[in-house]
Amino acid sequence: MEMTLHQINGAPLIAAVLGLTAGVFVLDLVLPLGVAVPMLYAISLLLTSKEMPRRFTLGLAAGASCLTVLGFLMSSRSPELWLAVANRSLCLVTIWVTAVLVIQNKRTTRGQLDQEAQLRLLLEQLPALLWVADTNLAITFVKGRILSTLGLTPEGVIGTTVPEYFPLEPTSMPFANHLRALRGDPGSYVATFKERTLRAYVEPMRDPNGVITGCIGIALDITEQKELEEQREGLIGELRNALAQIKTLRGLLPICAACKKIRDDRGYWTQFEQYIRTHSEAEFTHGICPECIQRLYPDLAPSQGSGSP
Repeated sequence: MEMTLHQINGAPLIAAVLGLTAGVFVLDLVLPLGVAVPMLYAISLLLTSKEMPRRFTLGLAAGASCLTVLGFLMSSRSPELWLAVANRSLCLVTIWVTAVLVIQNKRTTRGQLDQEAQLRLLLEQLPALLWVADTNLAITFVKGRILSTLGLTPEGVIGTTVPEYFPLEPTSMPFANHLRALRGDPGSYVATFKERTLRAYVEPMRDPNGVITGCIGIALDITEQKELEEQREGLIGELRNALAQIKTLRGLLPICAACKKIRDDRGYWTQFEQYIRTHSEAEFTHGICPECIQRLYPDLAPSQGSGSP
């Protein structure tokens, strides 16, 4: 069976732990029975707190307990046997208390590492851009999936400053909002960077005492949304222009054969001019055609030459 990379890297530590354990056992056999030498097994257990798996720590604790009892049986008897028994009992308690503390520390460390790994994975896949800048606007932290979209890397951004990406003029919205955040006022802005439209929010970052130590910002890529909004606004504008230029009458109009009044949807009869003015953009100017002048005002009608008698 092939050894894993973790086993290969932990092999020297295992050898050191086992060697130290063997040395403590030999020392226990050499020294008088009343000396609490087995307490030194706790050092071997502490060495397994990080690199070694939990089962190795339990196995080492069980082995150290057996060696403690074995050392008691193999050592020469002393007149104060009760003192030796008390010391051995205290050593066993020390060994197992140390083992329990080491295992609990492993669990806590493992939980912290898992949380850190999940947080790192979450920040890397976050569909946004998250950054932290100090009081000099130097970027100290940056994460987010948008980095790859913008062609940037965390290593290339950390250490740079906000003014390197945006103009230095006070009227610049990105730069002005960062300055406001350092004064304690949050802000937001929309900026274009590398042909991508970003909506950003900047907040002041404070320490536990409330002192502003920098600012923290998050940006969302709204390029597609911006394009859709522009297309929608353009379409709405075109429709408005079309409605302003085109207003026609459709369908059958009930019109009086005598007075030429038109009946509307409510059943009222209105003048032809009024109906057309209400339902279209047309306006009327009034005049009299030559036929009506001849019929209504014959004296005002222009004379028509009929030739000499």
